Amino acid sequence: ERYRYPDFRDGQIKYKNGSVSKSRFNYNFLKGEIDFIQLSDTLSLVTRKEMSFLTIGSDTFYFDNGYIEQISGGSFKVGVKQFIKLKDVLKKGAFGTTNRNSAIESYKPVTRGIFYDWVPNEDCVFQMEREYYFSKSGSDFVLFTRKNTLEMFSGHEDKIKDYLKSTKVNFSSVDDLNRLAEYLRSL
Repeated sequence: ERYRYPDFRDGQIKYKNGSVSKSRFNYNFLKGEIDFIQLSDTLSLVTRKEMSFLTIGSDTFYFDNGYIEQISGGSFKVGVKQFIKLKDVLKKGAFGTTNRNSAIESYKPVTRGIFYDWVPNEDCVFQMEREYYFSKSGSDFVLFTRKNTLEMFSGHEDKIKDYLKSTKVNFSSVDDLNRLAEYLRSL
């Protein structure tokens, strides 16, 4: 469950300098990294800032402060950043029960997918997180929010506000964001 796909899949990286590299890739939710197979080793990409995009099967990923999987393309791209977040740490209490009331002192947060000072005498609660982003005409990806949408389409603020009033948009819903993206492409 830590990987996006059940197995490593053929893909390729298109670099900003025009070169292409092929391998078998998979996206690791826990580390927030693209892993690939080299000989019999599983490695993480280190050239992510030099790449334009990466494809795994028919899916496209961009790197912009993390990997963003494209949901819809064109001049206005919509993407999702998925990762597993440490939500809670429960200390073991008496007789193996979990204790929510004890102070949490023996762990440090997950940083860039690396676990520090992991204490096995605790139950960790993880949660899958999804953040949605958009990119307008090759610009950097921006968190898909009402405020950012109005800022990026400053010449069409009134039209967008009317659309948002007439059509309820949940900025955590892929379907709602795709409908809004279609509307924004028509402006």
